[in-house]
Amino acid sequence: MGIACCLLIVGLPTVARGSPDPLPPPANLCATPGEQVAVGTAQWNGWGRDLENSRYQPEPAIRATDVPKLRLKWAYGFAGAKQNGPATIVDGHVFVASSSGRVYSLDAKTGCTYWTYDAAAATRTAVILGELGTTKTLFGLKKLKLKKNAHIEVEKPPSAVFFGDDAGAVYALDARTGRLLWKTQADGHPLARISASPALYRNLLYVPVASSEDASAASPQYACCTFRGSVVALDIATGRIVWQTYMSAEVPKPYRKNDSGTQLFGPAGMAIDTTPTIDTAREVLYVGTGAAHADAPQPNADAIVALSLADGKLRWVRKLDPPNSGSGFGGAPILRNLSLTRRILLAAHRSGSVYGLDPDADGAILWQSKLNVAGSDGVQSGPAADHRSVYAAFAAVDAPSAPATGGLLALDIATGKLRWATPSSIPACTDGALQCARSESRAVTVIPGIVFAGSMDGHLRAYSSIDGKNLWDVDTAISYATRNGPSANGGPLDRDGPTIVSGMLYVDSGDALLAFSIDGK
Repeated sequence: MGIACCLLIVGLPTVARGSPDPLPPPANLCATPGEQVAVGTAQWNGWGRDLENSRYQPEPAIRATDVPKLRLKWAYGFAGAKQNGPATIVDGHVFVASSSGRVYSLDAKTGCTYWTYDAAAATRTAVILGELGTTKTLFGLKKLKLKKNAHIEVEKPPSAVFFGDDAGAVYALDARTGRLLWKTQADGHPLARISASPALYRNLLYVPVASSEDASAASPQYACCTFRGSVVALDIATGRIVWQTYMSAEVPKPYRKNDSGTQLFGPAGMAIDTTPTIDTAREVLYVGTGAAHADAPQPNADAIVALSLADGKLRWVRKLDPPNSGSGFGGAPILRNLSLTRRILLAAHRSGSVYGLDPDADGAILWQSKLNVAGSDGVQSGPAADHRSVYAAFAAVDAPSAPATGGLLALDIATGKLRWATPSSIPACTDGALQCARSESRAVTVIPGIVFAGSMDGHLRAYSSIDGKNLWDVDTAISYATRNGPSANGGPLDRDGPTIVSGMLYVDSGDALLAFSIDGK
């Protein structure tokens, strides 16, 4: 007799249907269904590749000397939608989310489609994959009355992919089939959204919660503001909320009226736009917070915050914003080892300051580098770090005629001293000031010897990690014939950096996902 069971069809939270108006199905379905997806070592899983959010791929299967040979192997079109979040590559599968709400599972080598799922709202996070635990004891198999020598088969629960949407919901899908396993509302605020990728450690998914309330606050008739910012820990098997920690301990209260007579509320704000960084040694996570939306200063705004992994209790707060910056952190903190006994937490602020903090001394500041790049608005997306340097791309909104608008810089992780700086190239571009701006606003990716950075002119560039010399440059802002049928157009490279696994580089541009390999093979 065989008994098969599956954890994820019993006792789940209420689930919702996907998008009411899904896109047409893809035309390039894989000839055979995908196998069970397993977490391995040759992968890029989630925003930063590792728990420390280094964005460093130590085993890319691409040597520094191979980089000039990178050529497009295939392109995949998103039918006018924009890929949101970097591609996740696990066990030969590519998982990506999009602004239409559609989530895709593709074959990493060929670009054929295993499955798609339409979420109820746009998604902008990286997908992260995890393997679910055993279900034997949960189904009470010890109580079953079986015949002597009966054979019991317990179906292994599937791997799942997790992501959030712009309505504040978190999803779990079967990684092999795309079937919805559970959906949980992470925050009840009507303007809550998940704009940074969750982090997964052991059996908990740590979800940073942001909001779109800052846009609503531009209206004098909006009763600003009531969103509090939070981190939510979810059980990956069921979607149950284990704990939720708000960045404002107080519930917002009325405190004054604006010039239009609209009642204002506070304290509020402190959205979290950064993926949690997991510190397994101290059993804590670190996040960077945004600005406060109230008159009174808030201790947890523009800060690096440490929370207990187990219960979400506040361990420490290090407030780092320059005076009146109010811009917050746009990239995840990076945890690195300086030696066998010393560690450092690296954080880049949107104001242009980069910090080295001591995670073992409540975030004490070890160094601070204020990098004055003319025309720059600071670090908009994630930096990256290898074992020697932290690499930060500086963004700008100025027209290309402005001097030194943006660039890529390398700092010594131990001291914060500048190793090298390479200004943005002047693009040959006719798409207007914003698209042609020399703005390095895309997250950085590092492999041994090479730093990849993209800019708003659509160029993806590879720099030497030793001296910053530009070694490879490809213009992605062109039209593409795609593996799945629809034509696609590249565009400005903003926010999400490339991911590199098994000799291939994946990057989104416009409404296309591009896969590069050595000589396009």
